[in-house]
Amino acid sequence: MRKVIVCLIIGAFAMSAGFWGGPAAYGAEEITIGAIFPLSGSVAPIGRTVKQGLDMAAMEVNREGGIKSLGGATVKLVYADSRGDPKIGLSEAERLIVKDKVSAILGAYQSSVTLTSTQVAERHRVPYVTVIAVADSITQREFKYVFRTNETADMTGKLMLGFLSDMSKMTGKPVKTLGFLYENTEWGQSSAKSWHKYSKDYGFEVILDEPYPTGTTDITPVILKFKQKNPDAVVNVSYISDIILIVKTMAESRWAPKAFISGGGGEIEPEFIPAVGDVAEYNYSVLPWAPDLLLVQPWAQKMAEEFKSKNNVDLSCNSAEGYAIFNVLIDAIERAGSKDREKIRDALAQTNITKEGAATNIAWQRALLLPYKQIAFGPDGQNPYVRIPICQFQKNQLRVVFPPDVVPPGIEPVWPAPSWDERS
Repeated sequence: MRKVIVCLIIGAFAMSAGFWGGPAAYGAEEITIGAIFPLSGSVAPIGRTVKQGLDMAAMEVNREGGIKSLGGATVKLVYADSRGDPKIGLSEAERLIVKDKVSAILGAYQSSVTLTSTQVAERHRVPYVTVIAVADSITQREFKYVFRTNETADMTGKLMLGFLSDMSKMTGKPVKTLGFLYENTEWGQSSAKSWHKYSKDYGFEVILDEPYPTGTTDITPVILKFKQKNPDAVVNVSYISDIILIVKTMAESRWAPKAFISGGGGEIEPEFIPAVGDVAEYNYSVLPWAPDLLLVQPWAQKMAEEFKSKNNVDLSCNSAEGYAIFNVLIDAIERAGSKDREKIRDALAQTNITKEGAATNIAWQRALLLPYKQIAFGPDGQNPYVRIPICQFQKNQLRVVFPPDVVPPGIEPVWPAPSWDERS
């Protein structure tokens, strides 16, 4: 009887200590990572898709034993809702750092919110890995704690204008005049700045430059101006509600340029095509990830299936970016072997994720869900090895049409876009 009692006591102690599994089995604790995104307000749908990608990545890490160099510590994501407001993003960053004592921060989708929240992180010496925000100024402030894996507005602008130039030459059906249409915050302004620069380099004539307030409810006067001036191509960046309004208004006005190319904003969200139907057909988008890339990344297909089962939606570009960039941070934490902010910051600065090493490093493989050949950070915290596919809406799907090594068999760009009369 005494032996039975002793065994029961030992068993109870072992279970309470997590002996049978979980982080307590190794005496491990949690490592807390802050995540600032718009979870309410007009761009909340995008914030929620990023969150789905982060949650998927964190679940995988914890399911596979947590942070190995920290004895199996589990990762805890603490979310903050910026509501799309730079001032709220600033205060929420302060809360995450001071109250929640996060070891690092991920954020914040919008460039304007990222600019303010990274200022707080830099002041408190907390490593901050940006997610999606592209304004050039984010990594031009000589900050030491801010790192960006993804592209800048300047990189995107060069690609967009270069693509228009290349297609003009390749097809012998050139575009010569451009109209710029963009939301008037830091993202749109920095994008337009790069478009002007590269328009000169590629010899395009800019005949329209039209910023508009984010969340506008009537874009008709602007679209009518475009129809009157009739630029060969429209270059655009817009959030989800705006781009829905823009393409619907263009369809209603029966005007279509030879090419309409967007910079990976609201048009890549799952809500976009259900909202607009086929009126976005033949439009282009520059985006870091597209479902076609699963065809050249067989390892990711199982993850995408689990993602859909968990969220009841397909893996989207913003979810994929959140997923991949989370793993860039996880790789740094593993190498740091510490919750200490300085050590994590130093490990981020030494990041060198390569396709060759991805075969044996699961975090590297997952980080390279984005079609980069390498991820490393320069002295400014920017990854210079960004590579961005260009997609076109074909039969209501974004299909990769560039670069050639990731284009699925049988897919080619339709150039120029047919007029509305030719479509009907």
